[in-house]
Amino acid sequence: MRTILTFICTIVLLSACETANTDPLLLQVNGQWKLIKIGIGFPAPGGPTEIQPTYQETLEFDASNGNFTRIKDGKVVEQTKVSVSSDKKATYNRDMLIFEKSNTYSYISFTETSKYMVLYQSAPVGSTLADGNSFFYEKIK
Repeated sequence: MRTILTFICTIVLLSACETANTDPLLLQVNGQWKLIKIGIGFPAPGGPTEIQPTYQETLEFDASNGNFTRIKDGKVVEQTKVSVSSDKKATYNRDMLIFEKSNTYSYISFTETSKYMVLYQSAPVGSTLADGNSFFYEKIK
């Protein structure tokens, strides 16, 4: 009986340690997100500032192992490990997600009134993208 109790306690402690090592930002994005709208970086004069996507896109984050999947119109178009970093060159602290397979990053933020996750258009790690679009996602799971 004592051996079984020790085994169960060990499993619980190990799983708690795994969760504790996960970045808080990854825990915040954990789950599935659906693309709702696209904010235009520099809209044409008199043009729209945001558009509705003409395709279905879902993002899936698994914070426990750092996996990321992008599904577009029902097909997996990207699967990679994802990690969190911050832009050291920015004038203020900006969180970013690093997509390891493509060696790209996207700035990430959250809106307050409608709870959206906003990903800035991705760029190669080490480069600076100043005029990209913003992609607004709503949590679905």
